[in-house]
Amino acid sequence: MLSRIALSVVAMTVFLASAATPAETSFRSTAPLPDSSQAGVDRALQDALARLLVRVTGRRGAGELADRFPPATSVVRQFRVINGQSLEAEFDEPLVRQVLEEAGESIWEGERPRLNLWLVVNDGERWLFKPVGFAEPPPQAMNVRSVFSGALSRTFEEVAALRGIEINFAPVADVNGAGQCAEEIWIGSFACLPGDDDRLMVLGRVAVPSGLDDIEWNLREDGFWQTVWESDAAEAVHRVTDMLARRFMATQGPLRSYLLVLAPVPDLKAYASLQETLGSLQAVREWQVKGAAGDELTLQITSRTAESPLREALGSLGIAFELTRTGS
Repeated sequence: MLSRIALSVVAMTVFLASAATPAETSFRSTAPLPDSSQAGVDRALQDALARLLVRVTGRRGAGELADRFPPATSVVRQFRVINGQSLEAEFDEPLVRQVLEEAGESIWEGERPRLNLWLVVNDGERWLFKPVGFAEPPPQAMNVRSVFSGALSRTFEEVAALRGIEINFAPVADVNGAGQCAEEIWIGSFACLPGDDDRLMVLGRVAVPSGLDDIEWNLREDGFWQTVWESDAAEAVHRVTDMLARRFMATQGPLRSYLLVLAPVPDLKAYASLQETLGSLQAVREWQVKGAAGDELTLQITSRTAESPLREALGSLGIAFELTRTGS
């Protein structure tokens, strides 16, 4: 019965550029400190560098680029230990930029959208849930408060810090109607949420305690809602940030040129298939044939995508290739 549904509402609205605030790219990063030994500090500095690379590139797998740097102890300008539990480091910005440029990586500069998160939770009691700033929560909320205001809120905070995204937890517009709105959302009606078509919105629905790893996330674009994935909270923040980073790079990232050598391309049928696949790749903006020898084809391509994900995209061509950067 709806009268027995326990719903808590916090909604995730991802505002696009109009809601972003200007910010300079920071080359500071924080990581857990395993212990106070020199080895512990060294590990924390290396971890902080990997986290920095993920944040400034906007690419989830960019931590692997830490191997391209000299030891983090020689890249850091200064650091401090916080409460004996974490380490905050400031890294050499020109060196970080240089290594990323040489690796074909772009930096997600300046403005970033702010994420406002709404989540509808059903646990069998009626209460209004907000994962942070619990002001006088009703007693019946306490059993779930320990789960969500603790573990779940920390998850949101940690992943948001890692990806450089600010998350605001905000109630529904009509506080008095929040309970009814939650019930409507739970049964699949989102009419009580803001209807602005210029917003990208992501909203989660979950039953507890069994569903924390399988939250249903709904995405609204161009005024239409669709269910896009099930995941835990961390993966949801990662996916939305991945999407925003790709959009930034596709429109504002540096345009780079490459030589792409493909083989085998034995005949016109194979070439036609290659044309079709290349045309479908968002990572490739333009391409033209530069030469052919035997079954080997050489193309000049341009892309705003960082080199590592560009290579991943080109893997969908299904044939061997060599990629060489020729200019920025």
